[in-house]
Amino acid sequence: MRIAIESLIHEMESRLGGYVTLLIYRYANLCVKAQPMSLLPVVVADEEQGNMNIEQVAGVKMLDDFRIEVVPYDPRFNFPLCKAIKEEHPEFKQELYKPDNASEEDERRLILTMPEVNKERHDALVDSVNVLYDGCKAQLDKTSAEYQIKLEKKIVSLPSDNERDEAQQALDTSIKTHHEMIENVKTDKIKEIDEAYQRYLDELTAKKTKEEEMAAAWGNNPGNSIQMGRYEE
Repeated sequence: MRIAIESLIHEMESRLGGYVTLLIYRYANLCVKAQPMSLLPVVVADEEQGNMNIEQVAGVKMLDDFRIEVVPYDPRFNFPLCKAIKEEHPEFKQELYKPDNASEEDERRLILTMPEVNKERHDALVDSVNVLYDGCKAQLDKTSAEYQIKLEKKIVSLPSDNERDEAQQALDTSIKTHHEMIENVKTDKIKEIDEAYQRYLDELTAKKTKEEEMAAAWGNNPGNSIQMGRYEE
């Protein structure tokens, strides 16, 4: 292929890849499992230094699949951090606690727990996944069509059928690859949501079973029954 055609295809791939990356980022903010990436939009207001990104005021680490620990660099960031995170992700459960080995009296750490995925949240998340996917696909289609037109004009000027076929195949393969990428990203997110919903259902079942077992054990234990004696005159 000629350099001008290769350059155009690379330019198109850069734009398509940007749409894929943006979709991944937006899916990360549909928090099912804990995603440190979801905290990137958080802006912390500080009286001394103004607005700051979260990485400027705290360290972030995963505790498990559903919890993130945020460690403020300075105790003065404790409550501004809580406020900023709540504004960005009101669905997170927040727990501000003092570690056992705290070196300062007002040292605190923040644990963020992802919300459970009940039926209502499951359906809302799936709807959001589909809306974001449709928007990304529309951008891919629009940009692909633009480059199709640009490249067709250059491809027809190539001197041989082999070169024209090679250029067209490279274009088609790139477009197909990026569509497959967003399809896979969507499928993975739906699977993550479904698994979290099943986890919620399993926990409900386990809780109900335990309550029934406790109720049965209580009812079958004679010592737990109030024995009423017969009054005799």
